[in-house]
Amino acid sequence: MGKFQLAKGGTLFIDEVGDMPMSTQTRLLRILQDEENLEHGMKSGNKSNVRIITSTQVDLKNLIENGEFREDLFFRLNVIPLN
Repeated sequence: MGKFQLAKGGTLFIDEVGDMPMSTQTRLLRILQDEENLEHGMKSGNKSNVRIITSTQVDLKNLIENGEFREDLFFRLNVIPLN
Protein backbone atom coordinates (compact mmCIF):
# COMPACT_ATOMS: atom_id res chain seq x y z
CA MET A 1 0.00 0.00 0.00
CA GLY A 2 1.16 3.50 -0.78
CA LYS A 3 1.23 6.40 1.66
CA PHE A 4 -1.95 7.92 0.24
CA GLN A 5 -3.84 4.64 0.62
CA LEU A 6 -2.63 4.27 4.20
CA ALA A 7 -3.70 7.84 5.05
CA LYS A 8 -7.10 7.51 3.33
CA GLY A 9 -9.61 9.69 5.13
CA GLY A 10 -6.90 11.08 7.40
CA THR A 11 -3.81 13.22 7.33
CA LEU A 12 -0.52 12.73 5.51
CA PHE A 13 2.44 14.68 6.92
CA ILE A 14 5.30 15.39 4.50
CA ASP A 15 8.40 16.62 6.34
CA GLU A 16 10.97 18.79 4.56
CA VAL A 17 8.96 19.19 1.37
CA GLY A 18 11.68 21.60 0.14
CA ASP A 19 14.09 18.66 -0.18
CA MET A 20 11.70 16.72 -2.41
CA PRO A 21 13.15 15.82 -5.84
CA MET A 22 11.48 17.46 -8.85
CA SER A 23 10.11 14.10 -10.08
CA THR A 24 8.35 13.54 -6.76
CA GLN A 25 7.03 17.10 -6.79
CA THR A 26 5.47 16.43 -10.18
CA ARG A 27 3.81 13.25 -8.95
CA LEU A 28 2.50 14.94 -5.79
CA LEU A 29 1.11 17.81 -7.86
CA ARG A 30 -0.67 15.35 -10.15
CA ILE A 31 -2.28 13.63 -7.15
CA LEU A 32 -3.41 16.97 -5.71
CA GLN A 33 -4.84 18.16 -9.04
CA ASP A 34 -6.57 14.95 -10.07
CA GLU A 35 -7.45 13.77 -6.54
CA GLU A 36 -6.38 10.36 -7.77
CA ASN A 37 -3.30 8.28 -7.01
CA LEU A 38 -2.05 5.91 -9.70
CA GLU A 39 0.09 3.24 -8.06
CA HIS A 40 2.98 1.73 -10.00
CA GLY A 41 1.70 -0.77 -12.56
CA MET A 42 -1.97 0.16 -12.22
CA LYS A 43 -4.16 1.28 -15.13
CA SER A 44 -6.72 3.14 -13.05
CA GLY A 45 -6.11 5.20 -9.93
CA ASN A 46 -7.45 5.25 -6.42
CA LYS A 47 -9.42 8.28 -5.25
CA SER A 48 -7.40 10.26 -2.72
CA ASN A 49 -9.24 11.65 0.29
CA VAL A 50 -6.30 12.92 2.31
CA ARG A 51 -5.46 16.10 4.20
CA ILE A 52 -1.84 17.05 3.54
CA ILE A 53 0.36 18.93 5.97
CA THR A 54 3.89 19.81 4.93
CA SER A 55 6.85 21.41 6.65
CA THR A 56 10.19 22.79 5.58
CA GLN A 57 13.06 24.82 6.98
CA VAL A 58 14.02 26.35 3.65
CA ASP A 59 12.49 29.34 1.88
CA LEU A 60 10.38 27.76 -0.85
CA LYS A 61 10.05 31.09 -2.68
CA ASN A 62 13.84 31.14 -3.16
CA LEU A 63 13.74 27.55 -4.42
CA ILE A 64 11.01 28.53 -6.87
CA GLU A 65 13.12 31.42 -8.16
CA ASN A 66 16.07 29.04 -8.61
CA GLY A 67 13.92 26.48 -10.45
CA GLU A 68 14.29 23.90 -7.66
CA PHE A 69 10.66 23.83 -6.52
CA ARG A 70 7.48 23.90 -8.59
CA GLU A 71 5.49 27.11 -8.22
CA ASP A 72 2.23 25.33 -9.01
CA LEU A 73 2.88 22.81 -6.23
CA PHE A 74 3.67 25.65 -3.82
CA PHE A 75 0.33 27.24 -4.76
CA ARG A 76 -1.49 23.97 -3.97
CA LEU A 77 0.30 23.43 -0.65
CA ASN A 78 0.35 27.00 0.65
CA VAL A 79 -3.33 27.13 1.64
CA ILE A 80 -2.92 27.94 5.34
CA PRO A 81 0.71 28.92 6.01
CA LEU A 82 2.05 28.82 9.56
CA ASN A 83 5.34 30.42 10.53
